[in-house]
Amino acid sequence: GTKTESEKFPGALYTLTLESLMPDNRATQSATTHNLGQHFSKAFDITFIDKDEQKKYVWQTSWGLSTRSVAVAVMVHSDDKGLVLPPRVAPIHVVIIPIIFQESREAIQEMALKVKEKLGTVVVVLDDREEYTAGWKFNHWEVKGVPVRIEIGPRDVKKDQVVLVRRDTGEKRAIPVNTVEEEVQNTLVTIQEDLFRKAKRFLEENTVTANNYEDLKACIEDKKLVRTNWCGSEECEAIIKDETGASSCCIPFNEEVQGTCVYCGKDAKYPVYFAKHY
Repeated sequence: GTKTESEKFPGALYTLTLESLMPDNRATQSATTHNLGQHFSKAFDITFIDKDEQKKYVWQTSWGLSTRSVAVAVMVHSDDKGLVLPPRVAPIHVVIIPIIFQESREAIQEMALKVKEKLGTVVVVLDDREEYTAGWKFNHWEVKGVPVRIEIGPRDVKKDQVVLVRRDTGEKRAIPVNTVEEEVQNTLVTIQEDLFRKAKRFLEENTVTANNYEDLKACIEDKKLVRTNWCGSEECEAIIKDETGASSCCIPFNEEVQGTCVYCGKDAKYPVYFAKHY
């Protein structure tokens, strides 16, 4: 949505924002864009020559969609074990971990290489380092958030299967080697969809509507993202922030407003979301 005048980037004509709700129920800006107009170009004398050979001040924008978006993805999806990366942004999709026993070493290594070759359409790491135990490797790659782990031990070689483990749920299942490519692709799609649904459900469950000021204060105290009505007065907005500790997130796009301002009771001009921020 659009930031209010008091929350927009100083000097901008307006600011657009994408707000996210974190697991601790605080809101944060995932991304922002600012229309700077000609304010800064005039201040710093940034000009161009137009088609009529006239000197003009440039129009500028500013965009913030980079490390903060990565940080938000980390905060939304991860758990106490470490990162949980959505497959579409994960730098590594699958890690293969051979569980080596001396008597079956060669067969396990051969199957691990075979499985890696089958998974040529995704990014795969074969962790065949011998100085670390399988358990250490499990923890290492869980911390890094790799979406899928494939385990191969002596029993799996005998059954011509592998064990596929989901990072997000910890679910384990044995699958035939000849279906590993299809199973991995399907699992990556499922993980992506499940993570999205989980985050969306959390947002919906923690978004409420307040029709009066007492409700607003109670909802903020309950750590909710609150949709309410606002008259557009910066004074009302400032009082709400001072008394509740919550600041406005944005005026959402394409949402109609009906009723009165949650604070002063005058006719509302905008729907607006409030939450406690970082």
